[in-house]
Amino acid sequence: MLEQPILSELYKLAPQINAQWEIYFLRAQSHIIEGKDLKIDRKKTSFVNSFSIRVIKDSKAGFANCRSIEKIPEAFNIAIELSKHSKPDEFIHLPQPLEIKPLSVFDDNITKINGAISDFLISMQRSALFDKRIKKLRNAEINVSTYEIGIINSEGLAISNPFTSISAHIISIAEEENSQMSWAYRAERFLKNIDFEEIGKEASKKALMLLNPQKISPFKGWILLEPYVASEFLELICQSLSAENFQLGKSIFINKMNEIVMNEALDIIDNGVIPERFGSTPFDAEGVPTNKKTLIEKGVLKSLMHNSYTARRWGMKNSTGNAIRNERGISVGPTNLYIESNLPQSSFDDLLKFIDKGIYILEVMGMHTANPVSGDFSVGIAGVYIEKGELKYPVKEAIISGNVSQIFKNIKALGQDLTFYRNIGTPTLLVEGIDISG
Repeated sequence: MLEQPILSELYKLAPQINAQWEIYFLRAQSHIIEGKDLKIDRKKTSFVNSFSIRVIKDSKAGFANCRSIEKIPEAFNIAIELSKHSKPDEFIHLPQPLEIKPLSVFDDNITKINGAISDFLISMQRSALFDKRIKKLRNAEINVSTYEIGIINSEGLAISNPFTSISAHIISIAEEENSQMSWAYRAERFLKNIDFEEIGKEASKKALMLLNPQKISPFKGWILLEPYVASEFLELICQSLSAENFQLGKSIFINKMNEIVMNEALDIIDNGVIPERFGSTPFDAEGVPTNKKTLIEKGVLKSLMHNSYTARRWGMKNSTGNAIRNERGISVGPTNLYIESNLPQSSFDDLLKFIDKGIYILEVMGMHTANPVSGDFSVGIAGVYIEKGELKYPVKEAIISGNVSQIFKNIKALGQDLTFYRNIGTPTLLVEGIDISG
């Protein structure tokens, strides 16, 4: 368990200066266990204690970080000095305190399972060995974390909140005439929401489906994106829904506000207040309350995700609660981003019936090469060839190419299996008219 909040102690360390200031802190402890082939190979406990200082004076900001509370005064001095040498920007400011509502993001059960993590890891591995063609298991891992995030600032904000998370990952290797590898992953805030046995089975099922692949000739047809693959395409869309990227000209949606940008039956939603969901948090990295917002409504781009800086630059009174912390300081990112639709939501077998000729895509390779500004992509895929509504055989050395906007315009149906991978959620997606090459 983490200690009690340290807000009052931090206030005592903040200097009396004629400037806006902020202290953001993260204190975390993680228990990681790894193994393969029904064995436990490694156990590790790690601790993180970090403090981020921001000082704003004369519209100029300075940042500094430290690892211990005793170093905060020194970090303040560094941030103050750096602010003197930064460029002034009229949009830099700290948000005013707003009401923060409690949210269910801490699971007491996770704090009590340390001794059971080994059993969970073995169970996940054992479930993956349901077929004699699964010859090896690699990199099975479970990570259990408990952490506290807090913020105080010169505007009167003083808030902290405890969080929990648990994630699991496993790689299965299937062998027959050849060898194929696949994996599965989940991350949740609550223990009850993660199924270790199902994760093991999923990794092996995908590996088995890819055994003995064949080459295919180029064609234009349907693709069926399993949820993780679909989430990778949605994550590319997510980058363009960041107001920071939008204002930097790094969005595929430039000059398209209030225009149709994808299938008119689709909504893209960011919702930070779903109880127990991995991306949920009562406040963002600046202490602004999170909320539910529809970014794309019925295919129309309605709004973007903002932090305090981008909101002020946009002429908005308040941020949308999407500030995140990274190595550059304050940025913009999603809470829980997912798809809703009034398109048909069908079983997997019914989705197959739509397809005269296409591929069920289980993995993509090279998504990082997609152009985040144009949306163009050309990526390698692993999957199963489909003909007349039936899965025929796995494919190899195949490539799909196109534009991510076109992917979301050409969605014709969705599965009934909305799945979140960390904070990005999508069901299986059926997409028409994609260029597929061998």
